[in-house]
Amino acid sequence: MTREHTVRSFDDVLRTVTDDLLRMGRLAHDQLVAATALFGQPVADTAPAILAADQQVDDLDQRIELEVSAIMAMRQPMATDLRALMSCDRIATDLERVADHAKNIAKRASIIAEQGQPIDFTGLRDLADSVRVQLEGILNAIEQGDAASAKTIWGQDEQIDARYEEVFNTHLQTMCQTPNSATSCTQVLFIAKSLERIGDHVTNIAEDLVYWITGRRLSKRETGDLT
Repeated sequence: MTREHTVRSFDDVLRTVTDDLLRMGRLAHDQLVAATALFGQPVADTAPAILAADQQVDDLDQRIELEVSAIMAMRQPMATDLRALMSCDRIATDLERVADHAKNIAKRASIIAEQGQPIDFTGLRDLADSVRVQLEGILNAIEQGDAASAKTIWGQDEQIDARYEEVFNTHLQTMCQTPNSATSCTQVLFIAKSLERIGDHVTNIAEDLVYWITGRRLSKRETGDLT
């Protein structure tokens, strides 16, 4: 009877941590959507909204860190429970960095708008859409406890890298052909790199989620089932 009560209590506190993690993830996702919506738009004062969302993400990151520390100190979890808490803490760190990159993307998109140089955002939008879909997918996988979907997302990292290389090479060539566009194109390259880094963080989250659920660490050589 006591054991059942203890298990239920841990499940409750873990659900609280997971809910905070998902809330943090949705905020970071919304930041990314808002930032990439600025591509090709006139100058707009988005700083207050972006900074407010970023502060909420930072607050949730700190809250999760405190929650995990408190649970470990009070309950001294073992095995599966410890693995879940460690994974939550690591995922929160990656989500905080996703939000930071989204904030930087918004700032650089605003700089491009202020400079007024014509820029082709087609490749950058495609890259941003791919990264956004991955981020949304991993958040759904966390909510559903879906290791198989997490592994699929983890395996798509090379696709993001390939799209990043295309954007980089295209705008590097534009810089060489039209030197007066160099300043704006440089901002595009920084944005593309931020998007590529968000993809890396999503890959990290997918790997941690698989470990959380299955206890197995993914390897690039792995192609089989998770069971």
